[in-house]
Amino acid sequence: MTILEMLGQSGILTLFGIGVVFAFLIIMVIVISQAGKIFRAADSDKPAADKPVYGSSPVTSNSAPVIAAITVAVGEYRKSNKQG
Repeated sequence: MTILEMLGQSGILTLFGIGVVFAFLIIMVIVISQAGKIFRAADSDKPAADKPVYGSSPVTSNSAPVIAAITVAVGEYRKSNKQG
């Protein structure tokens, strides 16, 4: 087997590998987008009161001590790290 034949086979194998990865990525994008549509459709069936608000968490009576602890911790941090 000559160098040119080996380079030819290497090129074919490389292109085949790139094609397989590209095809897998295309299939993965299609599957994920379809799953997103399915989950959005299933989520739209819930009443509005049951849906979570993304990006925020509801404040409950159980979270008051946590909020107080965080407030104290931030105050102590600001007091001990004053600039100037």
